[in-house]
Amino acid sequence: MMRHFWLLLLLGVAACVPTEADPGRVQVVQLFENLSFYPKETGVIWQYLPDGERLDAMPVEKRIEGPTVLQGQVLIATRLVGRGIDQLDFRDYRSDGVFLVRRTLPGLQVGFDPPLQELPAESALRVGASWGGTTTVTAFYPNARPENQHLRGTSSYRFTVVDRRRVSVVAGEFEVFVINFESNSLDAQGNVTDTLRQTIWFSPHVGKVRHELGFFLVDANFLARDN
Repeated sequence: MMRHFWLLLLLGVAACVPTEADPGRVQVVQLFENLSFYPKETGVIWQYLPDGERLDAMPVEKRIEGPTVLQGQVLIATRLVGRGIDQLDFRDYRSDGVFLVRRTLPGLQVGFDPPLQELPAESALRVGASWGGTTTVTAFYPNARPENQHLRGTSSYRFTVVDRRRVSVVAGEFEVFVINFESNSLDAQGNVTDTLRQTIWFSPHVGKVRHELGFFLVDANFLARDN
């Protein structure tokens, strides 16, 4: 039976070993002044570290790589890389919210049918808002034996906005929505076999101030605007 798909996707995180940043690396930075309510501009970069980590440690970097065509659909590709993580997400930004369509990691491709709704319509993001659903999760291991290449499971999930507050992190002060996420793996009879809970801090026109993996924003290549 397929293990909880969120645990499956995060296997690389537990094994990562923090390394020090290379002070001699050349970086070319493009600055942005105005981002969308749900940022999707190509080239935007966020950098994250765990709470209490040294600021010269290697960060986790999230970068919007831009529009890409996937099975005839134009999606926005976003890469999360660093500290043992290499994750590429494909999202659909629509008037009714932001939807995760596919996630790829080294040796693994995961699809969601229907796409998993990560954020609601802009006008619906408020304290007390809640959204979710059920999705079929397919995992493809291209390097595995043919009989082990494909796994399939069902998960239900729910996001709930539990608070709106002002927070201070290394990158600055932000007004954030505190969003709790819960996902349940379901067996063939619809019984819950595994549960995952995470917390996100999201700030409009800024993005995730606290990432669901427990990282906090320490730097970005845009000028954050207050909400």
